[in-house]
Amino acid sequence: MQITRYQDVAPYQFADLWLRELSPQAMQAGSIAEVSLPIGVQRPSRRSKKVDRVYVGLAGEVHFTVDDRGAHIGPGDVIHIAEGEEYGYFNGGQEEARLLLFRSPAPSAPDES
Repeated sequence: MQITRYQDVAPYQFADLWLRELSPQAMQAGSIAEVSLPIGVQRPSRRSKKVDRVYVGLAGEVHFTVDDRGAHIGPGDVIHIAEGEEYGYFNGGQEEARLLLFRSPAPSAPDES
């Protein structure tokens, strides 16, 4: 068993986003991170390479576009982006948005976030 304490993990900036990598070091099958999106931040469209992604809405609202289909994600909502799908997202809301991101398998490079 391994416990990762939220308050012990410092967030880091990745482009206009803030990430907090919460994956236990022993976890090899995937990764878990909190993504914070300030108001107005847009993640340009890109193809999901090498990993499946599952985003869970924690706070705020985020508009996702996946293979030209749109979806709004709010607290408690879940969206799955399969390996190979093209996706992007935008925080057009009135507050910072937070998402929990699960990636499987775990990415090998920081640009897989």
